[in-house]
Amino acid sequence: MGFSLVTVQVNWWAALVGGLLSFLSPCIFPILPGFLAFLISSKAKKSAIWRAFAFSLGLSVIFILLGIATGTFGMMLISSRRLIELIGGIVIIVFGLSYTGLFTLPFFEKGILLPFNREIEGFWSAFLFGIVTSFAWTPCIGPTLGAILTIAATGNTLNGGLLLSFFSLGIMIPLLLAAILIDSVNKIVPAISKYQRQINIVGGVVLIVVGILMITGKLGALVIS
Repeated sequence: MGFSLVTVQVNWWAALVGGLLSFLSPCIFPILPGFLAFLISSKAKKSAIWRAFAFSLGLSVIFILLGIATGTFGMMLISSRRLIELIGGIVIIVFGLSYTGLFTLPFFEKGILLPFNREIEGFWSAFLFGIVTSFAWTPCIGPTLGAILTIAATGNTLNGGLLLSFFSLGIMIPLLLAAILIDSVNKIVPAISKYQRQINIVGGVVLIVVGILMITGKLGALVIS
């Protein structure tokens, strides 16, 4: 797979979709109402959105650092990039198959539940809570995060950081929308959760397609001209 601008842009879109799939994962999305109530307990909507933004930034910092580290590691193995693509494509396909429910990967079945027993006060408190939560959520979002990191390993340091920035945006955007629409979240979440199985299957198929294209070196074929 050539490291072209076209391929890079496709990877960014894949990362954005991966972040959205992570947000909709069965161990994050269903608990959204209670999580938001804890995170943004203030009745002032502006303050609620600000805290949600700070929390998202905290998540993003860790994910972006992972992307930078993975991209840097990939640069060190540039002579073996084609082998990384082949192995990475297989790994992504396995993640995709597990996402569809054909089998389970025990480590990725659920995240670590954090005790919601301390009030979040202010920007930096929410930011630090986002950093802590990024580690707690990693097992749960492992398949999609792992897939994006695998793609990052075929690029360079800058692209690794950018890939995980787009991945973080995929989580941040719906989280901020949920904060804006917090009064309706209790109705929206159950309505969407009814289709959790279908969402997982679609997400799994997307990962499988990305894995196949990565193996064949045709990831750029996803571009619609």
